[in-house]
Amino acid sequence: MKRILTTGFISLTLIFMICMLLINRFTENQQTQSIQHWQTTLSALADNQSLSATRWMFSTEAPLKEIADNNSVRLYLQRLTGKTSAEQEKTAQIDYLRNLIIAAANREGYTDKTRSSVNANLRVIANSSLALYDANLKPIAGTPGLAPINKEIHDTIKSSLSVGTVAATHIWMNENQTSQIAFVSAITGLPQFGAEGKIIGYLVGIKNAEKELYSLLRNYSVELQSLESALLQRKDEGLVYASPLRQDKSSALAKVIPMNGQSAAALAFNAPGQFIQAKDYRGIDVLAVSRNIASTNLKLIIKVDRNDALGQSAEEQANLQMMLVLGTLALLAMLVAAGWYGHLLKEQKSNEELRTTALALKEKTSLLDAINNNVTDMVMIVDTDINLVFINHALASKVSINPEDSEGKNLNSVLGSHYAEQLSPLIKECFESQKDGSYKRSLELQGTLSTFVISLVPMLYGDTASVMLHFHDITLIEQHQKRQTQLLRQIMQSLMNAIDLHDPYSANHSQKTAKIALAVADAMALEENDRASLEIAANLCNLGKLSIPQSLLTKTEPLTDQEREVVQNEVQHTREILQNIEFDGPVLETILQKHEYLDGSGSNGISGDELLLNSRILTTVNDFVAMISPRAYRESLPVETALAIILKDAGKRYDRQVVASLFHVAENKIDFDIL
Repeated sequence: MKRILTTGFISLTLIFMICMLLINRFTENQQTQSIQHWQTTLSALADNQSLSATRWMFSTEAPLKEIADNNSVRLYLQRLTGKTSAEQEKTAQIDYLRNLIIAAANREGYTDKTRSSVNANLRVIANSSLALYDANLKPIAGTPGLAPINKEIHDTIKSSLSVGTVAATHIWMNENQTSQIAFVSAITGLPQFGAEGKIIGYLVGIKNAEKELYSLLRNYSVELQSLESALLQRKDEGLVYASPLRQDKSSALAKVIPMNGQSAAALAFNAPGQFIQAKDYRGIDVLAVSRNIASTNLKLIIKVDRNDALGQSAEEQANLQMMLVLGTLALLAMLVAAGWYGHLLKEQKSNEELRTTALALKEKTSLLDAINNNVTDMVMIVDTDINLVFINHALASKVSINPEDSEGKNLNSVLGSHYAEQLSPLIKECFESQKDGSYKRSLELQGTLSTFVISLVPMLYGDTASVMLHFHDITLIEQHQKRQTQLLRQIMQSLMNAIDLHDPYSANHSQKTAKIALAVADAMALEENDRASLEIAANLCNLGKLSIPQSLLTKTEPLTDQEREVVQNEVQHTREILQNIEFDGPVLETILQKHEYLDGSGSNGISGDELLLNSRILTTVNDFVAMISPRAYRESLPVETALAIILKDAGKRYDRQVVASLFHVAENKIDFDIL
């Protein structure tokens, strides 16, 4: 019996070893086939993405080369060379070059509209721009928000720029924390002027790499979480990932690795085109290929985790080995041993799940504690009796209370009765409606009065129906908005002063118009947004007079037809001055209709419902103020006479409701003797 058991054990052992050998050989063949498949797949993906990036490079470079080879650009730039900025401004060539650059930028996507409509006193760096420089890199013409020439552009000009080509720079991060890449083309002089082959300037186009280049790396035809594409570039400090890393959560240009190392990125950069099996920046084994990006120093690497790629083969190997082990054990073990073994496996799995759950709970607790300890906004949770069930450290610090001691305390005892009376109705309304709410309130905490946006959210805190209050401090934002509003008013006042100096007979015309127009708007109960737009339009409506010769504005004799045409172009001059400014409301549209009437007898024949309500108010008030104000060619009219003239045309030229409101204002609101 012992001999039989020994023989059986040896036989089973030999069978087990032979089966294990066959399983290993089978899985090795499977892995080899999988690696060959992934080599083909990664190569196809890399070819497709590198082709897309190369096409983008060529499509971006072609317009720049066309501009750089333009004989007019070369001629005008050559004529401007050596002249001072003041001398250049007097030439027609500078206008041509500016118009050409702006048109090309709009056509080829070099304008950054999202960063162009800001306060003029703020320094703005555009994420896309196009500019023309002379040989000394002095800017000649460019788009708004042009940044100074940086190191990357300097290095490209010094190292790799040759005549007749367009060179791409390294990718860098600008002040807006946006990745950018520039394309530089040298401009040579014309042979007719003895400057053939001589570089007289440079054309520099800067593109938003995040918006235009990185997007070409995201269209995968293979859905695998570890599949990742990235751009590599060489810098002084080593090899840099020029695009964001999805798995590492790193932004562009944030990950640097040794240039001569054995990482997948270093091997891919030094030997583009080869299939690579190495460790990536995370220390994980990957399969990777790389490609050159034509006309640049960039390399494209696309990689996938080896375990993900070969997961099916490894899983098959594990399954076969497990089947072999279980089969062998089934022949050797008794049913009791098998039952005991199953129980042991179940207990181990349960313990592992418990350990995993405990670890996850510990991590979440640590995360919540970190958030609670470091968030600056104040948070509290109250129950239906408006008793506190939770406050975070930010609020506890503000009211000088320990968070653990706050549980169960009434809101009145924490914030005081004054503020509790303000918040209690909001909390009750949130409980009743079970909808989120947001309100602005001013609270004085620790002697400092601050403005908060208070958000209320109904929730369950454990099993308790509760409301969470989130206090976001907007004091600095409101102060900034007030300063911005004050600055806008100061700018408008300066413009009105300039108009008054230019046309002394219309002194204070805009101020009077704005004051009466706002009084009419109040009488008509206009919305605040419409009222604000009307005020700005009234203050700026005569801005076009600055473009009219003062001699015509102060002339006492009748104007000639030609002079009258010049004066009547005032609104068009205003359009030219204000057309590039983005207002919150229809300010410019209101100004452009200030000489239009209901019956269509105005400058452009606009009539009826086509006229904005704000423009009807402005037209009526502007005409009224003009009548009661002296001019070079006549005395001012009495207020009663002007009102009678306006009333005569009510319903024809002027809106009846506006006229009625103007009469109300004239009789009850405005003292014209001190206006």
